[in-house]
Amino acid sequence: MSTSTARRWALRGTATAVAVVVAAGTIAAAHTIGTTVTPGHPAGRTVTPVPAAAERVCAGSALRLSDDAGNDATRASAVGSPEIASATTGTGVERSRLEGSNTGGSEPTLLTAPAGDTAPQVAGSSVQSVSDGDLVGTGAASCEDPSQSTWLLGGSTETGRTSLVTLANPTDVNATVDLAIADAEGTVSAPGTTGIVVAPNSQKVVPLAGFVTDQGATVVHVTSTGGQIVAHMQETVVRTLTPGGFDIVSGGAAPARTQVIPAVVLDDAEGAQRGEDTADAAPVLRLYVPGDRTARVTLGITTADGGGTTVDATAEPGIVTDVPLDDFPDGRYSFTITSTVPIVAAARTTTPTEDGRTDLGWFASAEPLGDTTTTAVAAGSGARLNLVNPTREDATVTIASGDDAQQVAVASGATATVRVPSTQQLTITGAAGLVAGVSYQGDDGIAGFPVRPATEVSSPMRVYP
Repeated sequence: MSTSTARRWALRGTATAVAVVVAAGTIAAAHTIGTTVTPGHPAGRTVTPVPAAAERVCAGSALRLSDDAGNDATRASAVGSPEIASATTGTGVERSRLEGSNTGGSEPTLLTAPAGDTAPQVAGSSVQSVSDGDLVGTGAASCEDPSQSTWLLGGSTETGRTSLVTLANPTDVNATVDLAIADAEGTVSAPGTTGIVVAPNSQKVVPLAGFVTDQGATVVHVTSTGGQIVAHMQETVVRTLTPGGFDIVSGGAAPARTQVIPAVVLDDAEGAQRGEDTADAAPVLRLYVPGDRTARVTLGITTADGGGTTVDATAEPGIVTDVPLDDFPDGRYSFTITSTVPIVAAARTTTPTEDGRTDLGWFASAEPLGDTTTTAVAAGSGARLNLVNPTREDATVTIASGDDAQQVAVASGATATVRVPSTQQLTITGAAGLVAGVSYQGDDGIAGFPVRPATEVSSPMRVYP
């Protein structure tokens, strides 16, 4: 096993290994010399896991299915490069690239915060504005923890739509990946969706059209064994002959009866639907029920100025449901979805850009933050941080960058939208239970990503024989 593998798995494996050794040693000693422990009070000791390096993977560059000359449509090629911002509670962040495979790659960036006396946190985000032939628009994504389960709500395989699932394996062992795909007709059964091998320290790109044809609404559940995976999806739209946008889909929160999408931009949605081939330019809430019972859903929509409304909907199990979101004024919104059964959710909006073009934005649901969250916002047009308070208590959140800090009051059930410094490390405190996301809005398009909570770090534990 290499040094990096040992370091990566030290945090996860140490507690278990020590437990086995301690248990075995205690039992052996009891057989050999007896025990002095008072009956009814089993022997034990406190074990502190060895600190390990922290890692997150950023999505990488925009992709097109061809090379620079327009040839080899089976291989994805990187176009341009994103702006990346990173942050850590440790001494620094190291950046490296993950290699592509025979299917190409987006050149994802691996962020690593070396371990010190304690396990550090690392975080980051990326944003890219691209204009290269039919590939035009703005995409943004959070840099992610490697995981064995990721829900990607987005994508389309209709004519002119290209959806690519990117699978990055930052570990030193093979990852075997399964894709559970659903569309508006139900679960997709297609060869090649299971047993996808992603080599260590590399990325594989999987075109969704290889499994699903002519479907405008898709959901992909990515699971892995062996090495853990960071999964994103890239969607590109061409409306007849006009570029219609580009975005990166970040993983959403796991199935739950409450989902919060903290940062959604609506910008002239009516104007985006003018012209040919614009049926999918309408704003929608995408829902999927992974169970076997129908979901009765209430969508609460709020803005930072206190405005809001509700929308009721129904989602059948096992099929992808797009709920239209018409007639809403321009603004930055948060969506809170409550359901009678666990669901997953995301939102898509579209905005007009230059020369009769449009750009789409996918906005993922987010997990609640902890007491302290470290993050960084990549520099892009109109970047804003949205804070949503789904708890029953009012909150006062402090956002610190270096010696500067601002306090933001977020009442129970309310949303706050604030400007924050880009490319700088941000420390968010007082936001336990709140949900946060970043949105971009400018002449080049719209985009957004969820702010990830701190990575869970193993704490000292009591081990008994």
